[in-house]
Amino acid sequence: MNWLFLTITSVVLFTSLNLLQRLLATESKNQRAMAILFNSIAAFFSLLIFLVTGAFKDFSLPTNPTAYLIVFIAMVCYGLFERGRFVAAKLLDASVLTTVSNIGVPVAFIGAALLYNEPITPNKLLGGLLILVALLLVSYKNGTKKHSAKGIVIAVLIFIALGIGWMLDKAGTTYFNANTYSFLVWTLPLIIIIFPGIKLSALKEEMKIGTWKVYLLAAINVLGYLAQLKALTLTEATRVIPIVQLSTLFTVLMGIIILKERDHIPRKIIAGTIAIIGAILLVK
Repeated sequence: MNWLFLTITSVVLFTSLNLLQRLLATESKNQRAMAILFNSIAAFFSLLIFLVTGAFKDFSLPTNPTAYLIVFIAMVCYGLFERGRFVAAKLLDASVLTTVSNIGVPVAFIGAALLYNEPITPNKLLGGLLILVALLLVSYKNGTKKHSAKGIVIAVLIFIALGIGWMLDKAGTTYFNANTYSFLVWTLPLIIIIFPGIKLSALKEEMKIGTWKVYLLAAINVLGYLAQLKALTLTEATRVIPIVQLSTLFTVLMGIIILKERDHIPRKIIAGTIAIIGAILLVK
C-alpha cells in the first residue's frame, strides 16, 4: 500500500479524533484514571487487530538486543507523556499547551534523520519548517496572562519524550511488524501510567462518564497510529512525521466549519496554505 495513502489516512483519523475529543469532551474527575481506561481500551483494540489481521502468524521475537532497548525507551517515553500530559493540562491554558506541543516535531524530525541516516534534502528541510511554522501560527494566542513555570517545564519535557517516541517508531516496526509494535506501545506504557496503583472505583466512575465515547476515541487513535506505523515501513520517517502533524492544523481549520470557531480565521487560512505547500515539498 502506498505510503502517502497511509499517511493521509493517519491524518484524517487523527483529525477526526481531535474533533471528536472537542465535541464529546467529558468532565473527568480523575484524569489519570481516564488515561488508564483509555490506554487499556486502546491496547485491547490493538490486540484485536493483531489477531483479526492474522499478524500473529508472522510473529517472531527479534534476536537483536537493540530491538528490546528501543521498545523499552519507547515505553518510557510514551508512558511519561501519558502521565505528564494531564498535569500539564491542569497547569497551562490549552493554547499554550498546543504551542509547546510543537516541540515534538523537530525533535522527531532531527532525531529520525540522525538515527536512520536519512538525507535532509532542501525540500524536506523547507517542507518540515513550513509545517512547523504553520502549527505555531495556528496555536499562538495573544495575551499577557502569566503561565505556570512548572507547567511549562513539564510540557516541554513530555513533548520532547513524545518526539523521541515518534523517532523510535520506524525502528520498532523494523524489528517487529507494525501490528506487533502497535500492541506493545499501547500495552507496556500502562505500567508507568498505572504506577503506583489506582482504585477500581475511580476507573468505574470514569467509565460512567466516558461511556461509549472512550471506546470510539480509542479505536480511532489505534487505527490512526497503525496507519502511521505502516507508512513508516514504506518510506522515510522524515517525510511521514511532519505530514502526520498536519492533523493538528486540519483540526483547527475544520473547527471553523464544524465547531463554529471563528476567531483568527485569516491567520488559520494562511497557516493552512503554508502547511499544504510544506506537505507538497515533503512528498516530492
